[in-house]
Amino acid sequence: MNHRINISAAIVCLLLALPLYAAEDDAKARAQFNAILDAFNTQSFEKLEPALDKTDLINRVVAVRPINSQLREIFNTQFQSIADAGFRDSLHNAKPDSSGELVDFEFENGVGRGVIRVRLPRHEFAFLVFDLRHDRRSKLKIVDWFDSRRGQTLTTSINELLSTIQPTKAETRVLLALPSPSDLELFQATELLKAARDSQAARFFEIYDGFDDEFKRHPLIAKLAMRFVARGEDPDRFVNSLNIFVDVLGDNDNYGSLISDYFLRIQAFDRAFESLETFHEGFEVQEGAIPARLSALGLAAGKAEEAEKYAVEATTEEPALELAWWSLLRARAGAGDFEGSIPVLSHLEDNFGYRLDAAKLKRDPYRAFNGLAASQAFTDWRAGR
Repeated sequence: MNHRINISAAIVCLLLALPLYAAEDDAKARAQFNAILDAFNTQSFEKLEPALDKTDLINRVVAVRPINSQLREIFNTQFQSIADAGFRDSLHNAKPDSSGELVDFEFENGVGRGVIRVRLPRHEFAFLVFDLRHDRRSKLKIVDWFDSRRGQTLTTSINELLSTIQPTKAETRVLLALPSPSDLELFQATELLKAARDSQAARFFEIYDGFDDEFKRHPLIAKLAMRFVARGEDPDRFVNSLNIFVDVLGDNDNYGSLISDYFLRIQAFDRAFESLETFHEGFEVQEGAIPARLSALGLAAGKAEEAEKYAVEATTEEPALELAWWSLLRARAGAGDFEGSIPVLSHLEDNFGYRLDAAKLKRDPYRAFNGLAASQAFTDWRAGR
């Protein structure tokens, strides 16, 4: 996962080429990044656009997978609308709010990264990791960003979008690397890309179902199929598409958080835990939300020791995150460690404004705290409070 966490080789080369004055007062970069955070929280592309480095973004999009001169011209002339579509794709909340927060920022000598964590319903999170640089006027510029709920960068997503804008049989042959395809197969594959472009799920799967497994295992086709089934209500198709998606892309830990979410939808808690753990191990950002979620998945998968371990990590890495302390309380209560639960109860009351009596604990929808509420340790603690 180094390509989205560490400064990329391309940025390092850029650093070597920058004049010394580009490093002037890098501390200002954090303040400038607040405007980027505000753009996401207010869902305003107009606020974000001045920070986009158009030239770098176009060059990076082309570097993902070669596109023809016509598509490059479309991207160049319609940059604003295409970049806006990519921006909208990374807005994971339906309405503007203040759920995005800066959890990591590193900037030195004109280059660096910023990490936004977005709070979502049901204690879920998305992470946006930005590659940043200063221009020659010390203005902060976005070179690219990684979206954990996509499993890939903005430039990769735009490249895939461009590939479906005006597909032809000749371009489809190159894009999908089809081995000796017939004219009919090329036509059908091109029509499938058009269906993806037009968001026509029924048409997409009408064509998709007629292809063999080798075609379905092409990374782009596997992604497109998974995006359709994730919005649908066909459990069998969801599982089949997920198996292919994991088989094709599961070794890339960039997709670990996304795959974990997919497994959670079918209550495959072990697989969800394993996928998120893989993502976490490569995600070089120290924060509490991912280990807190790992703790919850560990409990659901019957991994009591892992649930405790990750809950402790969550409270250690981010003591101010309330969710981290609830994850620790659930882990200890679930393991029957009622004495160990007492300091966590005190912390929740003292730092987050709760009064946790037995009745309140028993209202937990998962009944995680019934044993704790009935324990002598809790009775003595409540009496002493």
